[in-house]
Amino acid sequence: MPIYEYRCQDCREKTAKLWRGFDAPKSIPCAACSSENTSRIISSVAFHKSLGSQLQDLDPRYDRMVDNAAANSARSDENQFLRRSTPLSDAEA
Repeated sequence: MPIYEYRCQDCREKTAKLWRGFDAPKSIPCAACSSENTSRIISSVAFHKSLGSQLQDLDPRYDRMVDNAAANSARSDENQFLRRSTPLSDAEA
């Protein structure tokens, strides 16, 4: 069941109507001002992208910014755990 959108020619408000069938009327009463002077308009379309295409659309500058932030993070130092650990030769048996 499609949703049709109409624009009121008097108050310019948009009204959406769920229609039970495919033969929609040429006009419906405006929800804001009750005027019969409405005309059907083309609705905007939304589509979902896959994760792969979303990642392809990322800005390369953003990727560089994330890489730089990760490189400057304390967690990026692979030797941080070695510096904080006690050497085995100093450990008590």
